[in-house]
Amino acid sequence: MEPKRTALAGPMAPTSIKTARKSFAVTNTYIRNAPPTKEIVSVHTSMPQVEHRSFPLEQNQVYQGQVNVLSVIDTNKEIMCCKYTEDVNEIATGFTDGTIRLFSCNDGTCTHLLVDDECRSYPGPVTAIKHRPVSKAHPITNTLLSSYVNGCIKCWKYKYDQCLYTIREKRQILGLNYHPRFSKFITYGDDSKLNMYDEEAQTQERAFYSSQRKNIMDGHTSRIFACAFNPKSHHELISGGWDNTVMFWDDRQPYATRYLFGVHMCGEGLDFDKPGKTILTCSWQENDCIQLWDYGSCKLIETIKPDNQQSKLYCGKLVPETNLILCGGSDSNILRLIDANMKITECSIRNNPGGIYAFDFGVIRRKNTKIPDTYKNISEIQNVPRVSFVTGKRLQCVDFG
Repeated sequence: MEPKRTALAGPMAPTSIKTARKSFAVTNTYIRNAPPTKEIVSVHTSMPQVEHRSFPLEQNQVYQGQVNVLSVIDTNKEIMCCKYTEDVNEIATGFTDGTIRLFSCNDGTCTHLLVDDECRSYPGPVTAIKHRPVSKAHPITNTLLSSYVNGCIKCWKYKYDQCLYTIREKRQILGLNYHPRFSKFITYGDDSKLNMYDEEAQTQERAFYSSQRKNIMDGHTSRIFACAFNPKSHHELISGGWDNTVMFWDDRQPYATRYLFGVHMCGEGLDFDKPGKTILTCSWQENDCIQLWDYGSCKLIETIKPDNQQSKLYCGKLVPETNLILCGGSDSNILRLIDANMKITECSIRNNPGGIYAFDFGVIRRKNTKIPDTYKNISEIQNVPRVSFVTGKRLQCVDFG
């Protein structure tokens, strides 16, 4: 059990003390393959009524296909987002009370708590957690960048539970995303604008917005929930939100260059394929929620209906190096792994405790067995990395195949 302060850290307004003392508990942690007598239970709270309680794993989830449950961590607060660390040894989760907790991928224990006085005094849900893409030019920094509904962007040195810097915007920030090559990132929110920052200088470089000219669609008119950079371009990106449009941007000009219509976004449901020619949209709508679009012409390639399970989607990504799609949403609270070529659901998890707001890819499980050259492996499930996803108050890790 982690140490508990007897006094509040630093000066604080009397009206903020109640908020600062909000408790947090990890009520149950279940690790697959652990003997029943060695079930791992981690509690981070000072409340006696919760400290010694352990709840059995709920069995109301419905699994289809080759799904392997690696771990389940139940908490007492709603989880909004998750992200693996750069070394993929820990998974960071953002909660509705403004705290970020890191859990070990090995045993499920809580290793770090990321919260400062500002988060305690003015709590707001964590909307996104990201880290700079790891490459030879950008080595591991052991930092995480997070955004909050209250308008804060915070960079954390999570090994030391330390906030390195804070950037404040006068709006609700609903997400952020890193540039795939440069030390830059984009934030987007409820004011229909995207802001690009230089991470090293910690300053805003430019903004993307509508010109508000009549009869011209060159920017968003409502909240923005998703953004993705074209992997084959230094300057091009797309974004989507509540105005049912996906806007195409070039960072050398402030207004959108073109757009496609008919996609209602409520989460990170935008993605590019590796060549940067095809766009995946996973939208929060009853019909046509999984679609593929041609990036050059903005024309619809196809609409994918993999099964009869109705679900409005919050998030979705193309699985790297495969023709598979992973997506999750509400209604039936389903996480689906879809074969885009066959247009069928390969694996799924239904009846989760809440909507699937976010997920992240971990490491790829590689088998040592060598497949004979004469054998044609049709399924690509073995190439899917392990996946951690958030559903209600639960963080769950699975792999497929």
